[in-house]
Amino acid sequence: MVTLRQRTTVVTREPEPKMEEERLCEDLTILSSDSDDSSSDSAVKHLRGRWELASVLNFFNVFGPLVLEKLKLTAEEIEMGLIESNTTNAQLHIALLKGIPPVNKTLDDANAWITVLCKKLAPWWPWIAKGEIPITANKGEEISEYQRLDPINRLKILKALCELRVQQDDARTYIQENTKEGDWDSRFRKRKLGGDGKKTSYWFDGNDIQGYRIYREVNDISKKNAGSDLSCLSWETEATNLDEFQRVARELSSSKASSLAAIGGMIETEAIPVVEKYHKKKERAMKKKMKQEMVVNVNFSRTLRTTRSCRNRMPATYTFDEYDKMISDAVEESEETDGDEVEGREQQSASLGSNDSSEGNKMKSTEDETPEIHNEDEKENEKSKEDAEPKEEFGAKNRLRQRVTRNSAIC
Repeated sequence: MVTLRQRTTVVTREPEPKMEEERLCEDLTILSSDSDDSSSDSAVKHLRGRWELASVLNFFNVFGPLVLEKLKLTAEEIEMGLIESNTTNAQLHIALLKGIPPVNKTLDDANAWITVLCKKLAPWWPWIAKGEIPITANKGEEISEYQRLDPINRLKILKALCELRVQQDDARTYIQENTKEGDWDSRFRKRKLGGDGKKTSYWFDGNDIQGYRIYREVNDISKKNAGSDLSCLSWETEATNLDEFQRVARELSSSKASSLAAIGGMIETEAIPVVEKYHKKKERAMKKKMKQEMVVNVNFSRTLRTTRSCRNRMPATYTFDEYDKMISDAVEESEETDGDEVEGREQQSASLGSNDSSEGNKMKSTEDETPEIHNEDEKENEKSKEDAEPKEEFGAKNRLRQRVTRNSAIC
């Protein structure tokens, strides 16, 4: 008879609240990272729309060998330093402050450069910048105030510091020496690609350290009344990498205006080859750095292996005392070994003698019959023993000489 069993129902549990909380946390972190990226992108966009950024980058392009002799910073690193207020931004400001006498001894301390910066800029601000100074020295509170500043105000402070730095004596001497060498046009002036003849112009600037960029200058003129004009000058960064250079060149080359089309052709023939060379050099440097990091990681990941230790050799000594001691030790060793060999032979001869005596008792009758033969055998045995003694002495001396020569060769 077949009995049917009741099917057991499987109850599905609801997801634990902890798992839901972890998922919510992950979603929040993703959203926060996306928001941080978008905020940094927008901050970079705002910075690149300011003429102060183009002026600061041109200052470092011209006076880089004087101001940033050890720092090799790209334009992107300077931008991120202004946005994040990181160590790169601190190193940049410290390098500029060290060129403005008197140099403060506490400049290299943590965040002490912000206080020194406020004290340096406060008396010169009306002559080197417009508007009110964003921060002033206030018993250490200026450090936290600088961290709360937006990137545009940090850019204005850096621009004012560059203006103050260029007024120092070494900067003027640097300009005079380079103008004597005839390098004025290539280093101290931006290269104007051209314009539409009305209000828009295009500029090409940069070097192999910072990188190369194309700027668009826009000059808007609005008339308030018949006697006064207000000019609004703005600089916008049009291209920072090879793809953007090619895009700008295509857009300008396809323009109906002949002046803009000529600028596009100039970018294709003169600017893009320089940028391509710079990017190839940058890619090679990145690949080299990645290979070095891979080698370091492989070396750290390998297990340590114990190798065979080197053999310990006797130190060479050339004194007569050491030589005599070595010979005496060798002689003692040879005498001990010779004594052991003699004892073994004696024991062997004794055992042989006992065997001969037993055999002699058995063959007593035969010895009586042949006494003359027995006497001759005894004489031969004595003669062989006498011959063996000088051989043993000669063998011992030979072994001693061999050991002495071997030890001297090792030393």
